[in-house]
Amino acid sequence: MGDVMTEIVLRADMMLVPAGVVKNAELAFESCTDDGRRGGGRITYAGPARAGSMVTHDLAGHLLMPGLVNGHTHSAMTLMRGVSDDEALMPWLETVQGLERHLTHEDVEVGLQLAMLEMIETGTTAFADMYHWDSALLELVRDAGMRVLAALAVSAPEAVAFPRVSPWNGAEAIAETEALAARYASDPQIRIAYGPHTPYTCPPAFLREIAERAVRFGIPIHTHVSESSGEVEGILAAHGAMPGDYLDSLGFFEAEVHAAHCVHLSDSEIELFARAGASISHNPVSNLKLGNGIARLPELMAAGVRLALGTDSAASNNSLDLFEEIKLAALLPRGVRQDAAVVPGADVLEIATAGGSAAIGFPEAGALSVGCLADVIALDITGASATPLEAESIRSHAVFGATGADVRHVFIGGRHVYADGAHLTLDAAAIRDRARAARARLREASA
Repeated sequence: MGDVMTEIVLRADMMLVPAGVVKNAELAFESCTDDGRRGGGRITYAGPARAGSMVTHDLAGHLLMPGLVNGHTHSAMTLMRGVSDDEALMPWLETVQGLERHLTHEDVEVGLQLAMLEMIETGTTAFADMYHWDSALLELVRDAGMRVLAALAVSAPEAVAFPRVSPWNGAEAIAETEALAARYASDPQIRIAYGPHTPYTCPPAFLREIAERAVRFGIPIHTHVSESSGEVEGILAAHGAMPGDYLDSLGFFEAEVHAAHCVHLSDSEIELFARAGASISHNPVSNLKLGNGIARLPELMAAGVRLALGTDSAASNNSLDLFEEIKLAALLPRGVRQDAAVVPGADVLEIATAGGSAAIGFPEAGALSVGCLADVIALDITGASATPLEAESIRSHAVFGATGADVRHVFIGGRHVYADGAHLTLDAAAIRDRARAARARLREASA
């Protein structure tokens, strides 16, 4: 039997739309009612409640808003949450990589599913990820209902990134990247990217080859750039250029580039990213936790750089709750500049939704507008932290007051994936049990 389309109608107290706030709001969208895997339901109405509508979900006491987009993470690393909480980037990497040597494919599967549990229940509907990826893992994302920009992590042509997960070396992972990109070329939930880890772990010739292939095949690149001052100093010493300029010399910015961190970009590098149309995932919590610094968000915004917000991994953050990133991204520049108006909260919310969707390649999501993909979250606004609350301050509440714990419902592409605390596409209890067992085995194996 083919997909059967029906219309879902939500009624809520308030709704965030591009033009502002709608009170006594109604949102209608297509929904697949057969196998639930279509993932492309579109919004058919977004506005004031209409008389006579057949309401599917009466969400009194809720705010409807676009789903959040995690611009950078390593989802399988949920199994390493809290393993190295007080170390700088390089010692932290050594600790984490010691555990990664013992990962199995089953570990990566459950780590990914655990990450999706956390992301969905805190309001994230799409994410950009760099780790090991193959068709089996991508199908787990499809089954869960999320959207992903999946980058296969590589460092050198001969290096095997995850020896117990997959035998692929860097060259083979590049070939698999291209095969997966062809297979999922028309999938509404999945995009594939090359994943060169960093400019300091990948040889120049390999980076140049990836850039050339990215242009030839139209496949984006997801990488880390200028995460720490030590990285910048190393690239300067080795290549006589800042990391962004070094990558530019290798032809990187002729391709579609999505870069994580970018904490230490120079003025000219910021101009380069803007001119090239490259996007950046700003990851404030991870940047602070690893002691890497504070990215120049006001300058990035002023230059017109395409931006997303990301959590990085649960090993360098501990939480995948994007509401934490939204609040911190709005507050950090104010403290640094001693200027409460330097980064408006509404602009940060836009980055976390429509901006992030466009940055990772899903430009038809990220807004509650007719014709957009129905990636929608419903937040409870009846609690003490949301009281008193008026329409004029609801966007401010979403930035400064809301948390992932307020999320009650999640729809992705019109598919209901989370309902009042219950996951509808993932077996939460079984995943948590498997994750605990996997973590215990990793600890024992690495002892």
